Amino acid sequence: MGGIELRCPECYSEESRATPLRGAEDCLRNHRQYICSVCGRHVCIDLKGKRRARCFFPFSSLEDALLYLKCAEIISGSSCNIYEITDKKSGRKSFKIYPDLGELKDYLKKNKQKYCDTMEPVFISKGHQPVEEGQIKYLSGEEIESYLEEMKSI
Repeated sequence: MGGIELRCPECYSEESRATPLRGAEDCLRNHRQYICSVCGRHVCIDLKGKRRARCFFPFSSLEDALLYLKCAEIISGSSCNIYEITDKKSGRKSFKIYPDLGELKDYLKKNKQKYCDTMEPVFISKGHQPVEEGQIKYLSGEEIESYLEEMKSI
């Protein structure tokens, strides 16, 4: 995949204001954010129950999945990889993040209409690095406004 070496080494993004993907202002105001210590990008890391976070939902592209990979690693406490999943009926492809092959296999057992051609990741994380205190938090109004202005200028 081209451009990998140009990605932020901590959060894997090529753009420092690439997320949140949808409803940026609402997400920034109402959800906890992971803040990259290298590029300053903010990513929703709200967790609603075990593995109920945006980072574990399917993504329509590898690029979108990469934007949430660091959050999955933080929640899992380990390196994670991205797998391409195909729906047998529609042929639609999606990308999902898993910390290990066992979790992918469990998902496929429960979702018989889905398959993973190679059972190999399409993106392999180089290794999980824990975050520092203060990198996960609810933002202040000033931080939100500043971030939204920066998003507009890109």
